[in-house]
Amino acid sequence: MRGGYIELHARSAFSFLRGASQPDELAEAGADRGVAAMALCDRNGFYGSARFHAGAKEQGIRPIVGCELAMEDGSVIPVLARTRQGYRNACRLLTRAHLGATKGQGRIVYGDLENFAEGLIALTGDAEGPLYGPWSTGDKAEVEM
Repeated sequence: MRGGYIELHARSAFSFLRGASQPDELAEAGADRGVAAMALCDRNGFYGSARFHAGAKEQGIRPIVGCELAMEDGSVIPVLARTRQGYRNACRLLTRAHLGATKGQGRIVYGDLENFAEGLIALTGDAEGPLYGPWSTGDKAEVEM
């Protein structure tokens, strides 16, 4: 059995200017480092998921399906599909974000995230996440979403 480390927020080259590796190369790098599981979270889509899933299975890593959701306030929330319903809900959210939006500018409304949250695990994200600003400045006020 592999070590206990699980990478929950990897990006592939399909996340333009945020990741550089091909999805199958990410799986290979994870295997080289002994990770047990890895989540691929490309921005506003499951662009590299199929190739990543196949590569991870080949390398003996448990693939986790995820994506980064660009929110209406400009923040980004990574979500992982915990169940099949979660995957369906992530697809619904991504579709809603892209419908009527300028190419590459899709945004999720927080109300939609709440309505389609079943089966999803939301992460706090990185410097683009909604919690980073208040936490980095020491602001103890509640984060509004």
